[in-house]
Order: sequence, then C-alpha cells, then structure tokens
Amino acid sequence: MRPDHRKGMSKTQISNERRDKNKEKKRRKRFFIYFFGSILALVFILGLTISPALGAGSSSNKIKGNGVNLEGPVAVDPEDDRKEVGIGEPHEGYSISPPTSGPYWIDLERPVPGVGVTSPAPWGKYETQLPNEILVANLLHGGIGLHYDCSRIDEEATSIKEGGIVCDNIKENFYDIIPTNSYQYIMAPYSAFDEYPIMITGWRHHLKLMEFDEKKIIEFIEAYQDRAPLSSFRGN
Repeated sequence: MRPDHRKGMSKTQISNERRDKNKEKKRRKRFFIYFFGSILALVFILGLTISPALGAGSSSNKIKGNGVNLEGPVAVDPEDDRKEVGIGEPHEGYSISPPTSGPYWIDLERPVPGVGVTSPAPWGKYETQLPNEILVANLLHGGIGLHYDCSRIDEEATSIKEGGIVCDNIKENFYDIIPTNSYQYIMAPYSAFDEYPIMITGWRHHLKLMEFDEKKIIEFIEAYQDRAPLSSFRGN
C-alpha cells in the first residue's frame, strides 16, 4: 500500500523520489565522513606539532644530531676524526685517554691478532686492556666503557688490573652496575697515564673519578648509553 504522499504518483515519479532520497542520504554520509575525517586529521597534526615542543622544553637530556646527546652531566669531548681504519694501519692519535671518538676497527668475522676478540668486542668484562680502536668501535655502537687502573689507587697493586682489597672493591662495584647480559657495557682495565683510577666513557663523553661514586656513574650512563652515531635504539 502506497503512503498518502505517494498516492496519485506514477511509478516513474516514485522511482525518481526514491533515487533522490538515496542521493541525499549518500551526500549526508559523505559529509559526515569528510567532516569527522578532517577533525581527526587536524587533531593528529596538532599532536605532532605540540608534543615535540613540549618534550623539548621538559627534557634535561636533549638529543641532537646522529643520536648523540650533546648535553647532560659532563662536557662534550672534542670529536676526533671518526673513520674506519684497517687493523694495524697507522692513523692520527686521540685527544682523550681513554678515547671517546676517533679512528676504529671493524671486523666481526675474525679476532684481532694478538687481542683475541673481534672489533667491536663482544659486550662484557675483560681482564686485559683492549686497544683504543676496539674501545672506540664499541662506543660508536652506543656502549659504555667502565675502566679502572688499580695501580693508581691501591698500594698493593701489582698491575693496572690486579691489587688488594681496594682494587677488588672497585671491580665489585662495577659488577653490580653491569646487567646480567652485559649489553652495551665494556669493563676492562686501562692505563691513561694520569692520576685517575676510575674512568667511565661514552661517545664523546668521559667521567674520571678518584673514588667510586655510584650516583655520578649511573647519571652518566643514563645520559650517554645508546647515544652514539650507530646506536641500536636511539641513534640513526
């Protein structure tokens, strides 16, 4: 039975009316889709614009350029010429000891002759001093170097790596900081030929201490771990 408003209308007129109503429904549907889609797009764009600005104002460790943290608790070291060199190939020296940038070796297939580890070295603890070129390669990948020289602080020390209870305590304190998997940590003795027995390094940053200071060391690690040109997570 036809509705009252359609009485007297031909089939063609009724068909046209239905078609017009369908067009109107589709037009309204498209309007709402475009309208709400535009609102969502605007909110998304505003979020992208505002969030970084808020983050930049509140962050105490801003990351600038190649994933490297150029701020934080210590000054930025000069950047020595960063380049891969062949193992044993002569190159310019380093401005910092232990170095925090500069020439490095890359060979993950074969251990470095006379050293016994690849470059970068596997993360973890070592009982002998590693070559500067390997240490730089590890820092380049976001690592933290934990170094000690027992001969600078322990009267019973027989070398940079062995001593009495004072040296043992330093190493034990380092062990407590390093996670179980040792990821992005290199702990090894190192002779820097200065008076500091404790040396912490990150890419283009270093911290030297006369005695173990866990608070300063943790602050350094939080600021500079994984903040290097080839960092695994926060870098390029």
